[in-house]
Amino acid sequence: MRGRRTPTTSGTVLVTGGGSGIGAGLAGAFHARGRQVVVAGQTRERVEAVASRHPGMEAEVVDVSEADQVAALAERLVERHPDLDTVISNAGVQRLFDFTGLGPLDAAELGREVDVNLKGVIHVANTFLPHLQNRPGSRLVNVGSGLGYVPLTAAPVYSATKAAVHSFTVSLRRQLQGSTVQVVELIPPAVVTDLHRHLDRQPPRAMQLDAFVTAAMAGLDAGRDEIVVGLAKALQVFQRLAPGVGLNIVNRPD
Repeated sequence: MRGRRTPTTSGTVLVTGGGSGIGAGLAGAFHARGRQVVVAGQTRERVEAVASRHPGMEAEVVDVSEADQVAALAERLVERHPDLDTVISNAGVQRLFDFTGLGPLDAAELGREVDVNLKGVIHVANTFLPHLQNRPGSRLVNVGSGLGYVPLTAAPVYSATKAAVHSFTVSLRRQLQGSTVQVVELIPPAVVTDLHRHLDRQPPRAMQLDAFVTAAMAGLDAGRDEIVVGLAKALQVFQRLAPGVGLNIVNRPD
């Protein structure tokens, strides 16, 4: 665990997956503190809508699953904002997949979730870390999930990608010990966002977005390497002490 960081009012923040939900919420919180913020996402209308609500915020279009697009984004941002010191890797998609059917599932849909949720995080880290290592007090924040501890069996690919994001982040943190970069994993519970738009209703006990953002910013201010928020803390404990119990609780019908 790092020592407490003093919140800064300078330096540029990039938020991928910034067109809605957690990404938009974090972008707004940093903007309110006086930071220059760039929201990036695959859908132009969404990121531009977020930016328009916050005067001075910038919008960029990128598909993080495409390494060349991430590289082009980095080139643009570093030239325009050489003070970029915080990168929040938040882009993600979640779908429900049932592997018990008679035929195989659509391979493209399965692959898309892996491409965005895992490869996207890797592409962003690989592309931006050389710049961040030249910035004092810089930070790479990978957004994981409590489902990386205990999977939601109806969303097996999403859960697997978030477990992989956790492992990848732990490895990066060890590799970058002694560098200028703090590698953070932000681990939400279910949060009320449109990530769950495929469901008939929001997951039970989902955390309100504003409450989540407040907790996440407090964890960043405290300098924590792992920021486990809300009910994700319980899943972390279940993974360590009673994984079977945790699996039953997460997947029980409500």
